[in-house]
Amino acid sequence: MDVNNSEEFVALMTSFQGRMYAYILSLIADPTAANDILQETNLVLWRKSGEYQMGTNFKAWAFRTANFQVMAHRQRRMRDKLVFDDDFMSTLTVEANTYDETYESRQKKLITCMEKLPERQRDLIQRRYSVGASIKKMAEDLKSTANSLTQALFRARNNLMNCVKGLQEDGI
Repeated sequence: MDVNNSEEFVALMTSFQGRMYAYILSLIADPTAANDILQETNLVLWRKSGEYQMGTNFKAWAFRTANFQVMAHRQRRMRDKLVFDDDFMSTLTVEANTYDETYESRQKKLITCMEKLPERQRDLIQRRYSVGASIKKMAEDLKSTANSLTQALFRARNNLMNCVKGLQEDGI
């Protein structure tokens, strides 16, 4: 693989990290293990980068590799008390793939609805969920009470949820 293709490959891998993590997590429901499996998947993808043909469906190739890594992880964990059978895992795989297919559409709806929120509600949502600020810290920064911010966040989340539902019902 030449340098230009290498850079393109790294860009593709990077662009799918969040989605691959979510996909893996949906199959095993263990954030720590999902992170480990994602790293293993990245190593396998990098080692096999010469096999990937630029312009083909990277997502399908990467997710198939991730699925194999999840199965390998499951084989290593077979001694654990709770192990799902292969049929159940196949069902989860199909559902995770279906869920991922709607990711971009849901993401667009969420962005559209965030833009429709009043500025204060949008600010509260971003502080709480994008920045990760605690209610206590937000109350200090905004010179407000934790209770009033909790109520305001509740209203903002409801507005967001109703907006997204409305877009879905409208077929947008």
